[in-house]
Formats: sequence, C-alpha cells, structure tokens
Amino acid sequence: MSNRSYSKLLFVSLVLLIIFLFLCTPTGFGLTDLDYRLGKLKNSVTFISEQGFHGRNSAEMSVDFNGNYARIYIYPDEPLLFDDLDQLSMWINPMSGDGIFQIELYLDGDGDESYDSKNSEDARILSLKRSWSEMELSNSTWNELDGFDLAYEKYNDKSFSQASLDECKNRLSGKRIVKIYITIYKDKNFSEENAQKTSALIDYIRIGGEIISFEPLEKEDVKDGPKTVTSGGLITYIITYANNGLYPAKIVVLENYDPRTIFLLASPMPDPGTTNIWTFNDLPPGAHGQIVIKMRCQKPNVKANIHGQVSGKGYTSTKGVLSTDFDSFLITNSVSISSVEFNFTDSVTSTVRPVAGSVLSFGEHGYGTYHAEEKLSYTSSSISAMRDIFGESLPTRVNFTGCAIPMKGNWSARLQARNNIRDIYWSDKYYEAGLLNISSRLQLGKTLSYVETDAQILGMADRTANWNGGAYDLRLAGKFDLQGKARWKWSTKSVDPEIQGLECCVLPVDPPEGEG
Repeated sequence: MSNRSYSKLLFVSLVLLIIFLFLCTPTGFGLTDLDYRLGKLKNSVTFISEQGFHGRNSAEMSVDFNGNYARIYIYPDEPLLFDDLDQLSMWINPMSGDGIFQIELYLDGDGDESYDSKNSEDARILSLKRSWSEMELSNSTWNELDGFDLAYEKYNDKSFSQASLDECKNRLSGKRIVKIYITIYKDKNFSEENAQKTSALIDYIRIGGEIISFEPLEKEDVKDGPKTVTSGGLITYIITYANNGLYPAKIVVLENYDPRTIFLLASPMPDPGTTNIWTFNDLPPGAHGQIVIKMRCQKPNVKANIHGQVSGKGYTSTKGVLSTDFDSFLITNSVSISSVEFNFTDSVTSTVRPVAGSVLSFGEHGYGTYHAEEKLSYTSSSISAMRDIFGESLPTRVNFTGCAIPMKGNWSARLQARNNIRDIYWSDKYYEAGLLNISSRLQLGKTLSYVETDAQILGMADRTANWNGGAYDLRLAGKFDLQGKARWKWSTKSVDPEIQGLECCVLPVDPPEGEG
C-alpha cells in the first residue's frame, strides 16, 4: 500500500471514529455543570435544609462539640481552567457559634484530570482560616461571601507566600480546577461547659458562572428523552427550567421539534396558539420546574397501486423492487431556555429503530416476442403482486443510430421475495430459456404470506424456499410445466400448522428427440 493510500485510509478511519464518538456521547446538559456531595462524619453532618436564600433549599452544615468540621465537596463536570475562574462566591447564614470558614481548591497540572499530592505539577491552595466574626458576618441573616476577598496559601509549600486569589491564578497559570472543598470548623472558643453545635447555612454558590442552589431538580438535564424509539411510537421529553438569577425573571422556553415527530400534548400546556413555547412571568429566584411533552414519531404510511402491460418484439429488460423494510434514522429535539440574564440550550438525539418488513424483487430480459401484464399493490406493511410474463426467443433486429443489427438470445427471469418479519424466503430463477410463460400470484404481509406460480419453460429453472422449520430446493433443465404453491398464515403468535406448507407439482413433458 502506498503512503498516499495509507494516509487516506487513516484519515477516513479517524473521521469515522469521530462520528462514532459523537453519536455515542450523551448530549444532555444540566442547569449546572457542577456536581456536589454533602459530607457526613460521626459528629458532624451536612444536609439539605428548607431554609433557602435562592429557592427553597440550602445546605446546612453542623458540627457538634466532639466533632471537628463539616464539608461540601464540589466537582466540575469538566476541569475548569484556573485562569478562567472569575467568580467564586456564596451566601452564608451563621446559625450558631463563631465557626471558622475555609475554601480549598485542588488543581491538576499534568492533564490527567485529577489531583495527586505527590505530583509536583498538581497544586492545592487553601484560604486562610477565618471565623465568622473576623469576616464580620451577621448571625441569623444571609451574608454574601466573595472568595476573591480572601487570602490564600499553597499547601505544604512555605516558599509560596500568602496571596490573593488573582495572584494565585497568575502564579499557577495553566492548571485546572478538579475539585473544591468548602469547610466549616467548629467554634474554637467552645468548651465542654458551654458546649453547643456550630452551624451555618450555605446557598447560591457561584463558581466560574455555574451555580449550586441545592434544589432537587438542579442536577437534572435541561432536556431529557429516550435513546431509542419505535417507528410510530410514543416519545416523552422532559424539560427542566429554572431562574438562576437573584430577582424574579421572565423565562421563555422554546422547543424545536424534529419534523419527523408529531406533537400530542404537554403538561403544562404551551402558550395559547402555540405547541412549542412556554412563558413563565415573574418566576421567583431559584424556582425550578419541569415540562413533560408527549410526541409521536412518524410512521411510514404509503399506499400505491400499479397496473400496466406491454407487448412487442425486440430487446426487453425490466427490473423492479418493492420493500416495506425501513432503515434506522436519527431524530433530534432541541430546547432553549432564556431570560435577560441567561440562556440554556440542550438537545436530545434518539435513534428510531429499523422496521423489519418484506422485499420483493423481479425482472426479466431477453430477445424476441414479449408480453407482460402486472398488478402491484403496496402499503407500508404489505406487498401484493400479480404478474403474467411471456417471452419467446426469435431472431430480431435492433436499430442503433440508424443501423439495424440482428440479435438473438435466450430469456431469463427472476422472482425473489423475503419476509423479514417471519423469516421466509422464496426464489424462482429461469435462465437460458427459449420459452417463458409464467403466471405468479404473491402476497407478503405480517399475518398472511403466499406465493403461487404456474409456469411453462424451455430452459433451466432454480426454485428455492426457506422458512422457519423447513426448506425446499428444485433444479430443472429441459421443457417443463410447473405448478407451485406455498402459504403461511399466522393466526396467533405461531404458525398455524394446518395451513403451513409448501406444495410443488412438477409435470415433465417428454422432450422431443435431441432436447432435455
């Protein structure tokens, strides 16, 4: 193989790999690209509280006298470039005690998307521990805490002098944030005599533009739907929306339906006069909700009736194919959720499963006298055919650009039918024939399938049939009258044994001397 051919093959392989990865990668996006875990220790606990600043909920962090700290663990869906960190803030409501607050950032420096304390390329920076009184936070009220107002140090590195967060970004440029810890330590002034818990509420954490409000729908995908659907089947899409701002806002949800789907209903109903727009006026800060949409995937629904006949002398060649097989394809449904302050977009791509059906192919060609009449009926679930074919070899002349050329040749014909639903296959082939006189009746359907053939030939014939439970094969050469009949009917989930069968009657005619 030449270098150019090898390079071309490599390029095609890479393109196919990229397409495969794209189709196999989930496309869902949540209202936040931050995940979190609430720490639970023996003498401390962090849990979801119904005392929210932004929405109904917040995280309550509580440390008993015998405990040490309570913690929230935060993980970006994708590592966040430290240089791009422009927001690190939260709202805190001290409930009891004068607890100590700290933020820790774990940075990946070698590109493996993890932090390793033994890896010199990675880094861990911590804000200096400060009590609520030192930060001048008011008790029993919500206070905004900006992480950029704190001083930081690098863990286990005395050469790294204390610095602001902006200075740390400059010193550790190029590294990526893989996790963040928010920790509350117990009040150091507590003694056994005045033992009480240290507790605070945390809400509306902003990290690089992403928000955690501890609402139950916050981790849901903006758009959720099935990976695969059935042709003509029901599809359910779920849209999750929210107001991530600090003030009541007008939220507009706009759906873009795939043209191969049909809208049925939704809860709540769309705006009057529309099927794809929802407007929520004055949605409270932190409020979340969902829209459930019922759609239907379009099912092939085609009907056709074909009737024709032809007669004449000369060269004849015909081909025909009818199929109720339908390939798999993709449908995509997308949504945008917008307000003055933000815009979320997401989409769901579903694979429509292929439809197993039937395939009928037929054709003939030869020189001489030809007559044909056919009636074909087609729907998306069945095929019916009636074909009468007569072909006889005769010397003939065919005009090509004004020049008549004598032509002579034998006839060939074929009729092939496959019912992929019931795993049935028929094939009749005729070739090297001086005479063909064939009458065929055929139907391919989900419950009834049959083929009936009455033929006279002077030549060669191959006839085969395969079905679940049997097979049939016939080879002929000479002059023959043939009659064949095969019939399958499904009255329930299985074949009716009294009707299933294949009959073939071959009536040989004594060939004249020299034939056979």
